[in-house]
Order: sequence, then structure tokens, then C-alpha cells
Amino acid sequence: MKNLLVYLLPFLLRTCCTSQNVCEEPPDIDFGEIRSGEKAAYIESDRVQYNCNPGFVLEGSEWITCSGRKWTPTPKCLAPCIVTKQQLEAKNLLLSGNRVRTQLIQHNHMLQFQCREGHVLTVPMDRKCLDGHMDLPSCISERGKNCSCPPAIENGDIITLSKKQYKAGSSVQFKCQKYYSLEGDNRTFCDNGTWTKAPVCLEPCAISLAEMENRKIEIKRKLDGDISENIYVPRGGSVEFTCKMGYMVTTNPSQSVSVIQCNGDSIVYPECKEIVCSPPQIENGNFQPNQIQYEYEDTIETQCESGYQLQSRQATSTCTETGWSPPPICIPKNCDYIRIENGQLSDFYERWKDYYFPRRVGQTVDYYCSYGFLPRNKETRGRSSCTKFGWSPEPKCFKKCDIPRRLAHGTFNAHTRRKYIEGEEISFSCENGYDPANQQAKAVCTKNGWSPAPRCDMKKTE
Repeated sequence: MKNLLVYLLPFLLRTCCTSQNVCEEPPDIDFGEIRSGEKAAYIESDRVQYNCNPGFVLEGSEWITCSGRKWTPTPKCLAPCIVTKQQLEAKNLLLSGNRVRTQLIQHNHMLQFQCREGHVLTVPMDRKCLDGHMDLPSCISERGKNCSCPPAIENGDIITLSKKQYKAGSSVQFKCQKYYSLEGDNRTFCDNGTWTKAPVCLEPCAISLAEMENRKIEIKRKLDGDISENIYVPRGGSVEFTCKMGYMVTTNPSQSVSVIQCNGDSIVYPECKEIVCSPPQIENGNFQPNQIQYEYEDTIETQCESGYQLQSRQATSTCTETGWSPPPICIPKNCDYIRIENGQLSDFYERWKDYYFPRRVGQTVDYYCSYGFLPRNKETRGRSSCTKFGWSPEPKCFKKCDIPRRLAHGTFNAHTRRKYIEGEEISFSCENGYDPANQQAKAVCTKNGWSPAPRCDMKKTE
């Protein structure tokens, strides 16, 4: 046995360690390294911390966790931007304070520029560093050749006062016509006799009201436009379509709103179809009115067969985009809490009745009767089961009737130890010369005892 354990021990240890080592080594990240938490093996909930090289900015959580045999997402080190002295001189740029020197700017930080004397900026002076990338502004000389008329742009206008000649470094400003969107800088500059690139006015998307009507769709939020023909959406904007009342989207029924982006292509309208409901198939129940098809918001009334009840407890169901609501479903009746005359449920069910009732079909309860009463089985306790027709047998306590110790001038035709309950009969015989009272040689157990009372009377002589 000892030799066997020596043989198995390395295998068991290896298996144990393998099952615990649930994550591989944490991944490396560019421009960063693991700061703490590094170890030979990693198990569930182990954590590792990263940091970035100087000048880099960490994006995401610095901690990753071993979870479900995988590491949570690693962070990223975002690069700084470098603006060199040579770049500044080549573009006639200065930093704030008229400085010209190489500058390091961290990700998401701003740097302010200005032009050398005799030059003007063509774009905003503040520029942002985004993960190692920064677009430098341009400076245009004010000492170059003049420019003639600026270029015209389609679907746009020059809003600067018109001149015959424009000095170098001067600019004109553009504005697009209604609904058109301007792409590029809204100004063009005179650069040594030539105008810089002018902006472009992008055409809006036209939404046809006639097409919307044909497709049974409408716009969720009202937009500007000639409501007699079209509604216009600027380039890059979006519009939310919904189906008209009584209709639903066919492309994605789970979404009631379709968001369409205006990107220069033709508008793709959603498809809507009329909401209709088929007659429901109801087991153990029926409904009214009975039709071949139902329209949106039509209603039906459902009635379940004996022993069944509506699952929703609502008899009225409405035709909606998702079908009948609430669904007309008949289920076996539950059995409610019961109060038993001359008895009660077991202490457990009495104490927790709000929690355990109603009971489902197939479940049982025990009950006890008061002194002088018995359940139907004549035992110490009774038991009743929940069925689709209710409690069966009905939890009920019956009056107990004892056989009288003695019957004058007669005998009972029964075993003296037998238990009798309400509704049961006992018969007796009278001695010669005696007849049963009321001409009945039997008595019935009632709530008030035996009726009629067993009695033997002397025969009457003619």
C-alpha cells in the first residue's frame, strides 16, 4: 500500500496543480509592463497590475483579473505626441509665448499654436494629441501675391463682403444652403495668389411623405421640411421611423423603432405589415367572438371549462403586435385556503397559509377535527388532495355518534366498537312484544345525534 501511494503521489499533486492553474501567463502590452502580482502560476481571482512607460497614458483598468479561465481585458498605453523644432520652423509656427522648441504632449492634452509675424492661421490654434497623432495648423504668408475672385461652391454661398482683389492671407467665409451640410473648413485663404481648398456642401436626404404613406410608416420626431412633399435630413443626421398604429416592422419585430442614418445613399425605408391575430387555440376553454382573423386591438373573451381557470386571471385578451395579450390559457384550478367547520388544517399550514396557498394540483394538506368530530376516514387526521375540480375529498369534519350503551327491550345489529359519523345508519332489533318506535328499526347519525332516537315500544293491543 505504501509503495502504491509513493507511485500515485506525484500524479495526484500534478493533477491538483493543473486544476488550480486556471489562467495562462498575463499578456504583454505595448509600451507598458506588469508592475505587481506576477507569479509562476495563476488561479481564479488572481490579479495583475500594469503601468505604462513614461509619457504614455493608460487607458482602461490598471488591474486585470483571472476569471473563468480567462483574463479580463488588458489596458492600453496611449502614445504621446512630439512636435519638433524643425516642424515648427517649416510651418512658420510658434508655441505660446513665441517659443520654438521640441515639445512632448500626452494623449488627450491640448497644445496652443500661433503663427510667426506676417502669417495667419487657417485652422483653430488649439490642437489635441490623440494616441501619438496631432494635425498641425497651417500658416499662410500675408506678403504673397493677391488673389482674384474666390471659388464658388455648389449649393452654398460666400457670406463675406465681395472684393475685386484679395490680399495674401485674407479669407472668405462660406455657408451652405438650407438642409445642406458643410464639409471642411468654412473659410478659404488667399495663399500667394491661390485660394486654399474650399469646403463642400453635402446634399441632404429627402424623405418622401408619399413613400411613407405607402409603406405605413411615420417619423417618431417631427423634422423641418415641406410637409406637402418631402422631409429633409442633413448629412450625418439620423431619423427614427416607426410603423403606423396597427402595423409592425417586419425586418426586426423586436424593435418598434428603426434608426436610419443619412450618409449620402438612398434612404432605405423599413417594411411594415398590418398587425393581425389568428384565432387562439385554447385547451379546456372557449372564446367569443369567433372570427377567421382579428385586427389590431380587437378583443376576445375567454371562458375556461369546469375545473380550469385563466392563467392571467383576465378574461379579456387584446390583439397586439406580439399576439394575444394576455395569452388566453386555461390551467387547472389552484386550491385556495380552506376553513373547516369543527376542525382546522395542521398547525404548519395554518401558520404559513399566506405562503403555501393556493396549492397546485396534486398537492395535499392534512387536517384535524375538533373533539366529538371525525374526518371522513374516521382516523385521527384527514387528508385532502388538490385536483382540477378542487379539494378531493372535501376537507370536512363529521359529527361522531356513539352507540348507546343499552337499548331497552332491544339490541343493536353492529359491533359496539365501530365508529359512526354523520350520515351513517345503525339498525337494531326489538324483543318479542316490542316494536321500533316510528316503525323504523334504524337510526341515522346527525349533527344532533341519532335520529330518530333508537327505541323499542311495547306493542299496542287491538
